[in-house]
Amino acid sequence: MTKLVTLTTDWSNSDYYIGAVKATILSKHPDTIFVDISHNIEKFNWQHAGFVLGSLVDDFPEGTIHIIGVDSEPDSNTDIVVAIYHGQYFIGANNGTLGIIFAEEPEAAVFISGDSFAADSVFVEKNVFAEIAKFILSGKDIRQLGEERDDVLRYTAVQPQITERGILGSVIYIDSYGNAITNISRETFYNVIGENKFEILLNSNIHKTDKICQSYKEVEIPEIVCIFNSINLLEVAMRGANAKNLLGLRPDSKIRIDIIK
Repeated sequence: MTKLVTLTTDWSNSDYYIGAVKATILSKHPDTIFVDISHNIEKFNWQHAGFVLGSLVDDFPEGTIHIIGVDSEPDSNTDIVVAIYHGQYFIGANNGTLGIIFAEEPEAAVFISGDSFAADSVFVEKNVFAEIAKFILSGKDIRQLGEERDDVLRYTAVQPQITERGILGSVIYIDSYGNAITNISRETFYNVIGENKFEILLNSNIHKTDKICQSYKEVEIPEIVCIFNSINLLEVAMRGANAKNLLGLRPDSKIRIDIIK
């Protein structure tokens, strides 16, 4: 099988945690290849982790193992989940993260009681998650690890509203450049707006633009630029500047697209 393991955490590169998890796996499987998705997830923000990892899982081959170390400490109310989705393995806490990543039900999901790992929960990613990764890399069936169930905690993302004027969406993520990614997909935009003239209104209509560009360089610095990004979601940016700061955007900020009659 593919010996590829990814890590998505809210740690920083200055601590020993990343190396400890990798070393634990390498001790048994020295030919493992690691991909660091991100170690700059906002602290304890499982929604942030779900969005980042969910944006690129389809680019990985079947057999890839994903370790999610965000808000992952198990307890009596939060089990550990080992799931198979699109032929890939996911190891994390049942805190909602997997419900963001999975567009539909996983092929399998095994639950391990958080109580059973109380002694190891101080560093669960090394003491538990890495051990589970070693188990999978050895070719063993995850169904041997715990109880198979179909109740992975789901998270229903807010969908854009179709209005008489056009589309009412919202910002769902702000990247490290201050660019605001919205919940308005390319498909929704063209289904509703089509070839009509339109106006994109930002932050209570204080700022606006009437075009969608193919690249950031189609506007001057520091003009607003709206594009459909690599995951086909409408992104609001400012060329050479921080849209979050200059436009006052934040997660949940409203984005309106009106058809101009």
